[in-house]
Amino acid sequence: MAKQLKGTLVIAIAALALVNVIALYKPVWQPFEKKIYDLKYQIMLRSEPQESIVIIDIDEASLAKLGRYQNWPRAYFAEVIDYLKPAAAVGIDIFFAEPDTLPVIARQYYQKPDFDSMTGSAIRSSGNVTLISTLEQEPVFAGLCSTGLGEIIADNDGVVRRGYFALNGKKTFAAVLAGITKETKAGSFLIIYHSLGSFRFISFVDVYLKRVPQEYFAGKTILIGGSAPGLFDYHATPFARHFPGIAIQANLVLNMRSGDRIHEVPYGFVLLFTLVAVLIIVFLVIRAKYYLYISAIVVIVLLTIILSLVLFTSKMDAGVVRLFYTFVAAVIGALIYRYQVEEKEKKKIKSIFARYYSKELVEKVIAKPPKLGGEKVECTILFADIRNFTPYAEKSSPEEVGAKLNRFLTEMVIIVFKYQGRIDKFIGDCVMAVFGSPVQVKNSAFNACQAAREMVKRAKELGFSIGAGINTGEVISGNFGSPMRMEYTVIGDAVNLAARLESLTKEFGVQIIVSETTSAMAKKNEMVELPFRALGKARVKGKADEISVYELQ
Repeated sequence: MAKQLKGTLVIAIAALALVNVIALYKPVWQPFEKKIYDLKYQIMLRSEPQESIVIIDIDEASLAKLGRYQNWPRAYFAEVIDYLKPAAAVGIDIFFAEPDTLPVIARQYYQKPDFDSMTGSAIRSSGNVTLISTLEQEPVFAGLCSTGLGEIIADNDGVVRRGYFALNGKKTFAAVLAGITKETKAGSFLIIYHSLGSFRFISFVDVYLKRVPQEYFAGKTILIGGSAPGLFDYHATPFARHFPGIAIQANLVLNMRSGDRIHEVPYGFVLLFTLVAVLIIVFLVIRAKYYLYISAIVVIVLLTIILSLVLFTSKMDAGVVRLFYTFVAAVIGALIYRYQVEEKEKKKIKSIFARYYSKELVEKVIAKPPKLGGEKVECTILFADIRNFTPYAEKSSPEEVGAKLNRFLTEMVIIVFKYQGRIDKFIGDCVMAVFGSPVQVKNSAFNACQAAREMVKRAKELGFSIGAGINTGEVISGNFGSPMRMEYTVIGDAVNLAARLESLTKEFGVQIIVSETTSAMAKKNEMVELPFRALGKARVKGKADEISVYELQ
């Protein structure tokens, strides 16, 4: 157990370290992380109404009424800006890069004011206008109102996920509109997006023609921009491939003003969670059955996904790709470790049981190995001893005794293997065999009885007379001994009784004696009826009461 725990810890830490070293090369995981982030947005996009921000939209209806946008005089904007004086703030997401002049035909009749002076006058008098600038250039009305950088920065895959308070030390358009007055903040934040339906869109032409009551705009933040396809102000967001830039600016203003954003969970916490999850996975892969550890992995993965979604709804994001990579690495490492341990265990089991079983049964043992440390099992134990062997050995030469004994024991082993038993040990000229452990058989008592009858017959052919005692009961089976010499055997009262029954064969003058439990179990075989004869009660060493014994003829 301690070795397995150590292996679990080593594999888990190694998997975590390996994945994080590989993850230093961001293309390995970042693209997938971003896709998962986008998927979470598609599942959990917010759509609560945001009444404090109104978008005046240069839409298809405005273009149809007022003409092509490229031909619009800035007098249109002057009229709208003047109408929006009650608003708290007006942000115009249109870059006025160059001066605007009257058309050539109009100049014949009008000298002053030109359209820029009309727009500038409206901006100056309203006092609530913010215009966009670029990193290279300020708008032509820069001296009349506040300006902010209008760039919308996308990630390297072209999707806008982050907002910025400032770029190159200058506040962004959204930061100015949001009223960020503190020192310019560096860095970025993950935007909490609201759907298009969260914002009130009013057509530019409706405001220009004063179809919307002026008091409606009082105290609100107004953003003027275009969603008409011909204006090409569309960007990819986590939940939409074409999202109006003016709506992105509205989301940025909302986030900055409220302080709302998606907070990134510190990677240290993600590492800690990953380590705990991986330790559990590796431990189960090493120790549990395959269906248990597969089920556990599925549950842990599902819980991780659910936790990620729950965090996202709570305005927090924790990356999962590196975590899942670590899961995969840990499972592979644990399976390799398990395979090596199992192969080593199989070799150990094979070396142990090759002495006790036939090759066929050894393979069965390996397929379903026993607990070498010890386990309680029910089996049948057989003791078979040559009668009067000591006088024979004293009269014969050692070479002759060795040859005949080896021949006898070989034949006995063949018979035991034939009936799916195992040789537990040889005790001089005595054979101890076990049926039903660790390889289970349908009726261990019946197999043992059949083996005993054939052993008696074969021993007679070899010139020996044997006595056999058989008992069925619960024993402790395991690998016992010292580190210098181990032996797989069975111990317990049932073993002692089998040995005592073998001794009783001399007293009763029979060759095979079985216990009542063995007789009862062997009789359950309906194919062959064994000839048992009751011998009555007998007292054996280690038992307070007399027991019933039977002869197997």
